[in-house]
Amino acid sequence: MPQTPRSTKARKSRVTAYAEGVIRRFSPLAVVTAAVLALGLSACAPVEEKPATQPTADLACLVGAWHMGQDQVTAFYNDVNSLMAGSGAKFTPVGTADLILRKDGTYTWTPAEQVTANVSGTTILINFKGSITGTYTVTGNGIGSQTQDTSGLEIVATIDGKGTDAGAISQQISVAPISDAKYGCKPDTLTLINKLSDSTATSVLHRE
Repeated sequence: MPQTPRSTKARKSRVTAYAEGVIRRFSPLAVVTAAVLALGLSACAPVEEKPATQPTADLACLVGAWHMGQDQVTAFYNDVNSLMAGSGAKFTPVGTADLILRKDGTYTWTPAEQVTANVSGTTILINFKGSITGTYTVTGNGIGSQTQDTSGLEIVATIDGKGTDAGAISQQISVAPISDAKYGCKPDTLTLINKLSDSTATSVLHRE
């Protein structure tokens, strides 16, 4: 099994240390932003090898409308919460999510309706309405979002019932699970495994 390069491990450690430092110093809103941003930065760590071009058969499997029920959405966030254990932030989603992958390389992602972030006794409610659109590519057993347009997604966030700007947070937690993932596709089930820091978060979707 290939070893992770020392430089990549060091990068992950620096990202994690940065997030933990912010958690100790700033407000609950900044805590969530920094912690989730750390996950996103770690997920962007360089990949050592590029897989081969995607076979047509798998593309045929990927294309279509996919649905995440409440149980599957909760399972994904459980993975995220496990990774963030000790950071002071915990996410709880309510609702379902939908992903449409088209043959022309475009996609539409409709995230869960509401995500609650609990940070050191403070509750942040983030409500989503609408969808994100973008383009994706497939190589080997990997799928990645190339572009995304969030103009069709409306976000309302509150802390203790008062409106707040959740822009930085929403950009991280509303992103489609194909931003940089490995996948497994069966006729009725799509499994997406996203690399987050030193672990992974898995999304399981069922064909509609």
